[in-house]
Amino acid sequence: MANIVYQYSVLSALMQGIADGGITAAQLLTHGDHGLGTVSHMDGEIVIVDGEAYHFTSDHRLRPVQPTDTLPFAMATRFQPTWSNPVHDLTMDSLSAALAPLLPSRQNSFLSIRMDGSFRKILFRVVPAQSVPGEPLGALAKRQDLTTHVAVCGTLFGFYSPPFTTGFSVAGFHLHFLSHDRRMGGHVLSFDAEEGELKAAVANQYQVEFPQSESFHQEPIRAFVETEIHQAEGTSGSD
Repeated sequence: MANIVYQYSVLSALMQGIADGGITAAQLLTHGDHGLGTVSHMDGEIVIVDGEAYHFTSDHRLRPVQPTDTLPFAMATRFQPTWSNPVHDLTMDSLSAALAPLLPSRQNSFLSIRMDGSFRKILFRVVPAQSVPGEPLGALAKRQDLTTHVAVCGTLFGFYSPPFTTGFSVAGFHLHFLSHDRRMGGHVLSFDAEEGELKAAVANQYQVEFPQSESFHQEPIRAFVETEIHQAEGTSGSD
């Protein structure tokens, strides 16, 4: 069914460093043709666009995800936009306004968001792999690789998650980028888009599958507050 948000594991598990194993890419793609996530040990970023999954590594390589690759955290959906609008001079800060009337009228639902266009500038990050098992996401974020590109065309895809899902997902906007030439991308921190087509779909169903691994159930996963998560993710919420 279209526009159901499927999620494997919870963001708080990554915050706590639980990132071994996970769902295979082949299994994940049965749940959607668009999405995002990370690979085992949080070694880089994943984006799924039009049924194709790509892995961005911290050493600036981009490779197609293999069916047997495992993802300790991922979100996916069968994206069928229910709203679209041409946009000009769009930034991360103006994204909420550009999505009106979906925000705030559907602010307690998930939104799947895609934008294809030309970007004057885009800043994204890729985190390195855990140096030791159990290293938390916040520690990896301190070693993240930041890359700014100018005059690039590509696709943004991600989700708006409502505030009450903090800890399960990233409350607010969580976006990944893939260039049209399939040479660059990552977790988006900011962007300045010259023009493009913004598309979105309201998701009224949210399905979470919990890992059954020993590491996931070894100790209680604590409830991280929103500021901790956005600091680790390099985002500022839905503003």
